[in-house]
Amino acid sequence: MSSGELRNAFRAFTTTCALITTDGPRGPNVMAAEWTFNVSYHPFLILVAIDPRNRTHDMVLESKEFGVSLLAEDQAAAMGLAGHYSKADTDKLSSDVFETFPSKRIRAPLIRGALLNAECRLVAHYPAGDHTAFLGEVVEFSVDPEKAPLVLHRGSRRLGERIPRIPRVIVAATPMEAGPGGQLTVVGELTAEPREAQPVQVEVRDPQDRTVSAASTVTARDGTFHAETRIPASEDPGPWTVVVRSAGLVGRAHVGVSAARAPRGPRT
Repeated sequence: MSSGELRNAFRAFTTTCALITTDGPRGPNVMAAEWTFNVSYHPFLILVAIDPRNRTHDMVLESKEFGVSLLAEDQAAAMGLAGHYSKADTDKLSSDVFETFPSKRIRAPLIRGALLNAECRLVAHYPAGDHTAFLGEVVEFSVDPEKAPLVLHRGSRRLGERIPRIPRVIVAATPMEAGPGGQLTVVGELTAEPREAQPVQVEVRDPQDRTVSAASTVTARDGTFHAETRIPASEDPGPWTVVVRSAGLVGRAHVGVSAARAPRGPRT
Protein backbone atom coordinates (compact mmCIF):
# COMPACT_ATOMS: atom_id res chain seq x y z
CA MET A 1 0.00 0.00 0.00
CA SER A 2 1.20 3.47 -0.83
CA SER A 3 1.44 6.28 1.73
CA GLY A 4 -1.40 8.03 -0.07
CA GLU A 5 -3.66 4.99 0.25
CA LEU A 6 -2.84 4.72 3.93
CA ARG A 7 -3.57 8.41 4.46
CA ASN A 8 -6.96 8.02 2.79
CA ALA A 9 -7.71 5.03 5.00
CA PHE A 10 -6.75 6.92 8.17
CA ARG A 11 -8.81 9.96 7.16
CA ALA A 12 -11.88 7.78 6.53
CA PHE A 13 -12.41 7.51 10.29
CA THR A 14 -14.48 10.14 12.08
CA THR A 15 -13.20 11.15 15.52
CA THR A 16 -13.14 13.90 18.05
CA CYS A 17 -9.87 15.48 19.22
CA ALA A 18 -8.54 16.36 22.64
CA LEU A 19 -5.80 18.52 24.06
CA ILE A 20 -3.66 16.46 26.46
CA THR A 21 -2.00 18.55 29.16
CA THR A 22 0.88 17.61 31.42
CA ASP A 23 3.24 19.25 33.90
CA GLY A 24 6.71 18.33 35.07
CA PRO A 25 10.27 19.57 35.64
CA ARG A 26 10.28 21.25 32.21
CA GLY A 27 7.00 23.02 32.89
CA PRO A 28 3.48 22.53 31.54
CA ASN A 29 2.76 21.28 28.04
CA VAL A 30 -0.12 20.61 25.69
CA MET A 31 -0.45 18.31 22.68
CA ALA A 32 -3.34 17.46 20.33
CA ALA A 33 -4.44 13.81 20.38
CA GLU A 34 -7.01 12.55 17.91
CA TRP A 35 -7.04 9.06 19.43
CA THR A 36 -8.69 9.85 22.75
CA PHE A 37 -11.61 7.71 23.89
CA ASN A 38 -13.67 6.89 26.95
CA VAL A 39 -13.40 3.11 27.35
CA SER A 40 -15.24 2.40 30.63
CA TYR A 41 -18.20 3.87 32.52
CA HIS A 42 -17.47 2.46 35.99
CA PRO A 43 -14.76 3.39 36.66
CA PHE A 44 -14.65 6.32 34.25
CA LEU A 45 -11.57 5.53 32.13
CA ILE A 46 -10.09 7.48 29.23
CA LEU A 47 -7.53 6.04 26.82
CA VAL A 48 -5.18 8.22 24.80
CA ALA A 49 -2.66 6.98 22.22
CA ILE A 50 0.61 8.95 22.15
CA ASP A 51 3.65 8.65 19.89
CA PRO A 52 6.77 7.87 22.01
CA ARG A 53 8.61 10.62 20.12
CA ASN A 54 6.34 13.26 21.68
CA ARG A 55 7.50 14.95 24.88
CA THR A 56 4.03 14.37 26.36
CA HIS A 57 4.73 10.63 26.27
CA ASP A 58 7.58 10.84 28.78
CA MET A 59 5.83 13.55 30.81
CA VAL A 60 2.84 11.24 31.39
CA LEU A 61 5.16 8.41 32.44
CA GLU A 62 7.01 10.72 34.83
CA SER A 63 4.00 12.43 36.40
CA LYS A 64 1.57 9.46 36.29
CA GLU A 65 -1.24 11.84 35.37
CA PHE A 66 -2.62 13.93 32.50
CA GLY A 67 -5.43 16.30 31.64
CA VAL A 68 -7.92 15.80 28.82
CA SER A 69 -9.71 18.76 27.25
CA LEU A 70 -12.12 17.55 24.57
CA LEU A 71 -12.10 20.25 21.92
CA ALA A 72 -15.12 22.36 21.07
CA GLU A 73 -15.81 23.40 17.48
CA ASP A 74 -14.40 26.91 18.01
CA GLN A 75 -10.99 25.59 19.13
CA ALA A 76 -9.54 24.48 15.79
CA ALA A 77 -6.72 27.04 16.07
CA ALA A 78 -5.69 25.63 19.44
CA MET A 79 -5.71 22.12 17.98
CA GLY A 80 -3.46 23.22 15.11
CA LEU A 81 -0.86 24.85 17.31
CA ALA A 82 -0.86 21.99 19.82
CA GLY A 83 -0.46 19.42 17.06
CA HIS A 84 2.10 21.14 14.83
CA TYR A 85 4.75 22.08 17.39
CA SER A 86 6.70 20.19 20.05
CA LYS A 87 7.57 21.02 23.64
CA ALA A 88 11.15 20.23 22.60
CA ASP A 89 11.39 23.65 20.95
CA THR A 90 8.16 25.55 21.67
CA ASP A 91 6.35 26.56 24.86
CA LYS A 92 2.97 26.22 23.26
CA LEU A 93 0.96 27.31 26.29
CA SER A 94 2.45 30.81 25.94
CA SER A 95 0.03 31.40 23.04
CA ASP A 96 -3.21 33.28 23.61
CA VAL A 97 -5.12 30.58 21.74
CA PHE A 98 -4.93 28.67 25.04
CA GLU A 99 -6.67 29.90 28.16
CA THR A 100 -5.77 27.57 30.99
CA PHE A 101 -7.11 27.12 34.50
CA PRO A 102 -5.81 25.04 37.43
CA SER A 103 -6.92 21.47 37.94
CA LYS A 104 -8.33 20.40 41.29
CA ARG A 105 -6.57 17.07 41.78
CA ILE A 106 -3.62 16.92 39.36
CA ARG A 107 -0.77 19.30 38.53
CA ALA A 108 -1.46 19.71 34.83
CA PRO A 109 -3.57 22.70 33.79
CA LEU A 110 -6.79 22.33 31.80
CA ILE A 111 -7.98 24.26 28.74
CA ARG A 112 -10.86 26.65 29.20
CA GLY A 113 -13.64 26.56 26.62
CA ALA A 114 -13.49 22.80 26.01
CA LEU A 115 -16.54 20.59 25.74
CA LEU A 116 -15.17 18.28 28.45
CA ASN A 117 -12.31 18.72 30.91
CA ALA A 118 -11.09 15.64 32.77
CA GLU A 119 -8.32 15.09 35.28
CA CYS A 120 -6.79 11.62 34.90
CA ARG A 121 -4.53 9.48 37.05
CA LEU A 122 -2.49 6.98 35.03
CA VAL A 123 -3.51 3.39 35.83
CA ALA A 124 -1.81 1.47 32.99
CA HIS A 125 0.03 1.87 29.71
CA TYR A 126 0.51 -0.56 26.85
CA PRO A 127 2.45 -0.70 23.59
CA ALA A 128 0.06 -0.23 20.67
CA GLY A 129 2.00 -0.49 17.42
CA ASP A 130 3.92 2.73 16.88
CA HIS A 131 2.07 4.45 19.77
CA THR A 132 1.62 3.86 23.49
CA ALA A 133 -1.90 3.54 24.88
CA PHE A 134 -2.20 5.39 28.21
CA LEU A 135 -5.19 4.47 30.37
CA GLY A 136 -6.25 7.10 32.87
CA GLU A 137 -8.92 7.02 35.56
CA VAL A 138 -10.91 10.24 35.70
CA VAL A 139 -10.75 11.70 39.21
CA GLU A 140 -12.45 15.02 38.41
CA PHE A 141 -14.31 16.35 35.37
CA SER A 142 -16.64 19.04 34.08
CA VAL A 143 -18.84 19.26 30.98
CA ASP A 144 -20.14 22.36 29.19
CA PRO A 145 -23.51 21.32 27.67
CA GLU A 146 -23.57 24.48 25.53
CA LYS A 147 -20.48 23.40 23.59
CA ALA A 148 -20.44 21.26 20.44
CA PRO A 149 -17.49 18.98 19.62
CA LEU A 150 -14.87 19.58 16.96
CA VAL A 151 -15.10 16.58 14.62
CA LEU A 152 -12.30 15.27 12.40
CA HIS A 153 -13.12 13.63 9.08
CA ARG A 154 -10.82 14.57 6.21
CA GLY A 155 -10.18 17.81 8.10
CA SER A 156 -11.94 19.71 10.88
CA ARG A 157 -15.73 19.74 10.82
CA ARG A 158 -18.76 20.69 12.85
CA LEU A 159 -21.09 18.01 14.07
CA GLY A 160 -24.07 17.96 11.72
CA GLU A 161 -27.76 17.50 12.31
CA ARG A 162 -28.90 14.30 13.95
CA ILE A 163 -29.93 11.72 11.36
CA PRO A 164 -33.62 10.85 11.80
CA ARG A 165 -34.41 7.16 12.08
CA ILE A 166 -36.38 5.72 9.18
CA PRO A 167 -39.73 4.32 10.41
CA ARG A 168 -39.40 0.55 10.28
CA VAL A 169 -39.62 -2.68 12.24
CA ILE A 170 -36.19 -4.15 12.99
CA VAL A 171 -36.26 -7.89 13.73
CA ALA A 172 -33.82 -10.60 14.86
CA ALA A 173 -34.48 -14.28 15.52
CA THR A 174 -32.54 -16.61 17.85
CA PRO A 175 -31.24 -19.16 17.08
CA MET A 176 -30.56 -18.35 13.45
CA GLU A 177 -29.94 -22.07 12.85
CA ALA A 178 -32.80 -24.03 14.45
CA GLY A 179 -34.10 -27.57 14.52
CA PRO A 180 -37.71 -28.83 14.22
CA GLY A 181 -39.54 -28.44 17.52
CA GLY A 182 -37.08 -25.88 18.78
CA GLN A 183 -37.98 -22.64 20.52
CA LEU A 184 -37.55 -19.41 18.59
CA THR A 185 -37.04 -16.05 20.29
CA VAL A 186 -38.01 -12.99 18.25
CA VAL A 187 -36.85 -9.53 19.36
CA GLY A 188 -36.71 -6.17 17.69
CA GLU A 189 -37.61 -2.51 17.69
CA LEU A 190 -40.31 -0.29 16.22
CA THR A 191 -38.70 3.02 15.21
CA ALA A 192 -41.92 4.81 14.15
CA GLU A 193 -43.87 7.09 16.49
CA PRO A 194 -45.73 6.34 18.67
CA ARG A 195 -43.44 3.56 19.81
CA GLU A 196 -45.00 2.48 23.11
CA ALA A 197 -47.75 -0.15 23.53
CA GLN A 198 -48.07 -0.91 19.82
CA PRO A 199 -49.41 -4.37 18.84
CA VAL A 200 -46.84 -6.70 17.29
CA GLN A 201 -47.77 -9.73 15.20
CA VAL A 202 -45.16 -12.43 14.58
CA GLU A 203 -45.45 -15.09 11.87
CA VAL A 204 -42.98 -17.91 11.18
CA ARG A 205 -43.08 -19.01 7.53
CA ASP A 206 -41.67 -22.19 6.00
CA PRO A 207 -39.83 -22.44 2.64
CA GLN A 208 -43.21 -22.59 0.83
CA ASP A 209 -44.18 -19.25 2.50
CA ARG A 210 -46.83 -20.91 4.65
CA THR A 211 -47.42 -19.53 8.14
CA VAL A 212 -46.71 -22.45 10.48
CA SER A 213 -46.53 -20.67 13.85
CA ALA A 214 -47.39 -17.25 15.24
CA ALA A 215 -47.16 -15.08 18.33
CA SER A 216 -48.19 -11.61 19.44
CA THR A 217 -46.90 -9.01 21.87
CA VAL A 218 -46.77 -5.23 22.36
CA THR A 219 -43.90 -2.79 22.26
CA ALA A 220 -42.27 -1.43 25.39
CA ARG A 221 -41.81 2.25 26.12
CA ASP A 222 -38.67 2.44 23.98
CA GLY A 223 -40.27 0.59 21.05
CA THR A 224 -38.57 -2.75 21.70
CA PHE A 225 -40.44 -6.04 21.77
CA HIS A 226 -39.91 -9.70 22.67
CA ALA A 227 -41.89 -12.78 21.63
CA GLU A 228 -41.47 -16.55 21.89
CA THR A 229 -42.69 -19.20 19.45
CA ARG A 230 -41.59 -22.63 18.17
CA ILE A 231 -40.56 -24.34 14.97
CA PRO A 232 -43.15 -27.10 14.43
CA ALA A 233 -41.61 -30.54 14.90
CA SER A 234 -42.89 -31.97 11.62
CA GLU A 235 -41.97 -29.16 9.25
CA ASP A 236 -39.54 -29.24 6.32
CA PRO A 237 -35.93 -28.08 6.62
CA GLY A 238 -34.65 -25.12 4.62
CA PRO A 239 -34.60 -21.31 4.73
CA TRP A 240 -37.46 -20.00 6.87
CA THR A 241 -38.62 -16.42 7.38
CA VAL A 242 -39.87 -14.58 10.46
CA VAL A 243 -42.29 -11.80 9.49
CA VAL A 244 -43.23 -9.13 12.03
CA ARG A 245 -45.95 -6.50 11.56
CA SER A 246 -46.52 -3.44 13.71
CA ALA A 247 -47.94 0.04 13.05
CA GLY A 248 -48.44 -0.81 9.36
CA LEU A 249 -44.77 -1.69 8.94
CA VAL A 250 -43.16 -5.05 8.17
CA GLY A 251 -39.79 -6.43 9.24
CA ARG A 252 -38.13 -9.77 8.53
CA ALA A 253 -35.47 -12.10 9.88
CA HIS A 254 -34.14 -15.32 8.42
CA VAL A 255 -33.80 -18.71 10.10
CA GLY A 256 -32.20 -21.86 8.73
CA VAL A 257 -34.12 -24.93 9.86
CA SER A 258 -32.22 -28.22 9.81
CA ALA A 259 -33.61 -31.70 9.27
CA ALA A 260 -34.70 -33.63 12.34
CA ARG A 261 -32.08 -36.07 13.57
CA ALA A 262 -33.00 -39.73 13.62
CA PRO A 263 -33.25 -41.07 17.19
CA ARG A 264 -30.22 -42.98 18.39
CA GLY A 265 -30.57 -46.66 19.14
CA PRO A 266 -29.46 -48.22 22.42
CA ARG A 267 -25.74 -48.43 23.02
CA THR A 268 -24.23 -51.88 22.86
